[in-house]
Amino acid sequence: MVGLAACSDSLAPPQPAVVPTPVDPATAGTIHVNVRYQGPVPAPKKIDMSSAAQCAAAHPEPVTDGSLLVTDGRLANAVVWIKSGLEHWVFAPPAAPLIIDQKGCLYHPRVAAAMVGQPVQFTNSDQDPHNVHGQPRVLSAWNFIMSRQGSSRTLSFDQPEVGVPVGCDIHPWMRASLSVIANPYFAVTPADGSVTLTQVPPGDYVVAVWHEKLGTQDQRVTLTPSGAANLEIVLEGKS
Repeated sequence: MVGLAACSDSLAPPQPAVVPTPVDPATAGTIHVNVRYQGPVPAPKKIDMSSAAQCAAAHPEPVTDGSLLVTDGRLANAVVWIKSGLEHWVFAPPAAPLIIDQKGCLYHPRVAAAMVGQPVQFTNSDQDPHNVHGQPRVLSAWNFIMSRQGSSRTLSFDQPEVGVPVGCDIHPWMRASLSVIANPYFAVTPADGSVTLTQVPPGDYVVAVWHEKLGTQDQRVTLTPSGAANLEIVLEGKS
């Protein structure tokens, strides 16, 4: 069952319109964040899909779990967001949904982030059935089956939580994480480990980075009017 205290399906009545606090584009600035990895990079683990013939057939080449992707010290799949400093601001969530697909018996993307109130649409592009089992600490848990190819289910969340584990109990190697952020200033790092948060109002902030294997680090930053701040945040692996 889907926990309606935390999320709702696409048949739920629309939420009341949010009146956002205006951000003055003349004074807004940018925060550029480089996320680095320090430590040994373990060999990626291969995923064994032999128990599900259709899943295995979708991948002629070996598939690795993708939980730690590092290129020249740059860390992919880290969630970057403004953790504090915007408590008195009101932001309207995007109307466009975040889409998390199940394709080739894997989640795409593996690491995803949405804003509080933004639709999160799970889709199934596989012929195999999947269930989507979210196991948050703060939000209510959800677990539903998607038995048909092309099926979809849309949820929305009314409070933030970072790093919610999402999995498929039918195919235990299927793992993803969903972060729900209270403001629009967030991103997931690509392969180069670099993101830029734009149209940020001037102020004093704490910028945080979360990674599924490496935990959370944060850093304080002051953004001046029309300024550009640059941060480097390093997450350490185990030696």
